[in-house]
Amino acid sequence: MTKVLLLSKNPIIESRLQNILQRVNAEVYCSSSLFYEASEHLQVIQYFSLIMICDTISNVELAQHIKSLKDSGLPILRRGNQNQIEETEFAWLGEFIDSWLEFDDSDSVIIDKIARAQAYAESTQSVRIEPFSRSNFSNFLNRLSKKERQLLCFLYEANGKSVSREDLCQKMWHSESNHAGLSNLSAIAKRLKVKMIDSGLSEDCVGSSWGQGYYLQVPFLLFLRDNDFDRYCSGDIVYLEPQQ
Repeated sequence: MTKVLLLSKNPIIESRLQNILQRVNAEVYCSSSLFYEASEHLQVIQYFSLIMICDTISNVELAQHIKSLKDSGLPILRRGNQNQIEETEFAWLGEFIDSWLEFDDSDSVIIDKIARAQAYAESTQSVRIEPFSRSNFSNFLNRLSKKERQLLCFLYEANGKSVSREDLCQKMWHSESNHAGLSNLSAIAKRLKVKMIDSGLSEDCVGSSWGQGYYLQVPFLLFLRDNDFDRYCSGDIVYLEPQQ
């Protein structure tokens, strides 16, 4: 069953969308708080199949929270006029929107767009999860230097949020950031990604935001949780080299 998270400031006026979703036997949950608190409730959001953002939420607000929603890994459908938005300073939002629900779309067109978004989500889910396995994960951890482990643990503790380069420098070297520290951090992050690739993991597990810093992609973050990474960061467990 398709599970839709409908994000709106006023659920009462979304009756048409809710009726369409009920016609195709979709499970619908309408909320405004999950839009503003997406980064704190990613696991809740990931219960759903797709996200539908209504036009009661402004582009100004969407620009502030779209990254947190995208970190969920779910398809995002936006209620609005794509052509009009492309002519504004919010044109960049189109990079995060998987499909637009135009105001003049018929019920059947909306149903088709929902079905395509759901099919795309199902086709990409296995691709997203497939690279992660206990064996190559243990291989990867055993090859990390002390600073690389520190960086990974600090990003893990951020729970999917971006950590600025300056904050990471302060955490890792217990001093204010400077040019040398920022350069060293970039080199450590690069080596971390190289070791991910060499161990069969995707370098995309670690994301970077221009002007914001680094963060862990949600699928990899969830994989770490499922493999006792909290205990690894605290030093309670050590991953051993897999037996050949």
